[in-house]
Amino acid sequence: MPAELCDFKLAQDIGGSCANPQVPGMKNTGYIMNFDDIDWDALTKTDNVVSALTLLTGGKKAYKVVVPGSTPFTGTQTALATSTYRNKFNKTVSLVVLNSGPDVAKNIIDPLANGRYVVILENKFQGTDKKNTFEIFGLETGLTATEITNEKYSEETDGGWAVTLQEANAPSSGIFYYNTSIAASRTALESLLTATANQ
Repeated sequence: MPAELCDFKLAQDIGGSCANPQVPGMKNTGYIMNFDDIDWDALTKTDNVVSALTLLTGGKKAYKVVVPGSTPFTGTQTALATSTYRNKFNKTVSLVVLNSGPDVAKNIIDPLANGRYVVILENKFQGTDKKNTFEIFGLETGLTATEITNEKYSEETDGGWAVTLQEANAPSSGIFYYNTSIAASRTALESLLTATANQ
């Protein structure tokens, strides 16, 4: 196949919807999974929408991330990362772990410090076709920890952990999960919380 230049040309009007205006923020519950536990051969993705995401067999599973309060996941953002040949994006996910102790240190904090992850969060703004609801972070290059702190007198974390994960130099500005409907998408995501069978 001959080499080619990617065609980056605008393909849609720029503007908001009066009937369905953009609103900020995210809901309180998300999903996190190990990057290497994803069954990449079974992944179905069209443009920037994933319609099928499964995990490998052998007891793999996703885990819930619950951040209470009116502004959960504060600090989660996508920012342009300029480069020599093609600009990309740095995607940051901020979460808090309102817990501590030996089990949390072993099972959550130490793995987050050294592993690579994919996180799916639920936007309050669903979009006209509902496909904006579930946004995926880390699908292209994986999320890794850039900051983890435990400030015992922090009022924001109640003495728990503040964790920042970042997917650096992702080619896409946004990737979303949508399978037929919001209800079907949510059911599929919830199924990831059950460990896969051993084979």
